[in-house]
This record gives sequence, structure tokens and C-alpha cells, in this order.
Amino acid sequence: MEALGTHILCELSGCDASILTDVEGVEQILKDAALKANATILTTAFHRFQPHGVSGVVVIAESHLSIHTWPETGYAAMDFYTCGEHTDPWAACEHAAKMLKARSMRTTEVKRGIEARKREYTHVVTADAESRVMTRRRRSA
Repeated sequence: MEALGTHILCELSGCDASILTDVEGVEQILKDAALKANATILTTAFHRFQPHGVSGVVVIAESHLSIHTWPETGYAAMDFYTCGEHTDPWAACEHAAKMLKARSMRTTEVKRGIEARKREYTHVVTADAESRVMTRRRRSA
């Protein structure tokens, strides 16, 4: 099955609320995630809501990374969509989860741009609702 792109839908729970509210910090996390995915950043657009929450997108040559945060619940909804063999959306996803200090991550991977018939495309869910508890290293005193 040859796909034009891989789209990961990511639900992060138990994130650090102060990070989820920091628009500049969230933007930097997504820009760093794009670089971890070996993507080429073209532009970004981020907005901080009042009283809290951030939405933003990093447009990459290979597609996009996006985030919507709910600091009051410790939740972030993220999309990582990349095209091309040289990118790794999973690297971006893992980096963002770590930097947002998520306790758990639930993902769905979708392969997109699969030719169903000549000039007609579809998608296939390849990993649905994969749940993972994030581990954190504890510093010794």
C-alpha cells in the first residue's frame, strides 16, 4: 500500500497546564517537533485565548503540525501530517508529548492519499486508538 502521507491524530492527557497556556512555548515545542520529524518549516501561526488555551499551526513543506490546548483540563489535541519518505511524524509526536509533560498519549495513524482507482484517492486507518502511558525519569536526590 503506497500512501502519499501519514497523518497522526494525537490526544495528550495530563499535560502541564502552565506549558499549555504559554503561546510562545507551545509554538517553540511544535517548531522543534517539526525539526525532529526532519521537516522544513515554512511559516507558523499561533494564538492565545483568554482566559487560557492556545491554538496553532506549523506549516511545513511536507504538510502541517497543529495543536489546540485546554490548560484547565491538561489536554492537548494535536495533528501531525507529513508527506514524503524523509519525514517521521512519530518523532514529532513523541517530542511534543515529552515537552508538554503528558502523562498519557492516545493516537490514531491514518495513511492518506492511497490510490483507490485511477485518480481517486482514499485513506486507511493503520493504527487506531493506540494508548501509551508516558514515563518520566525521576531525578535522584
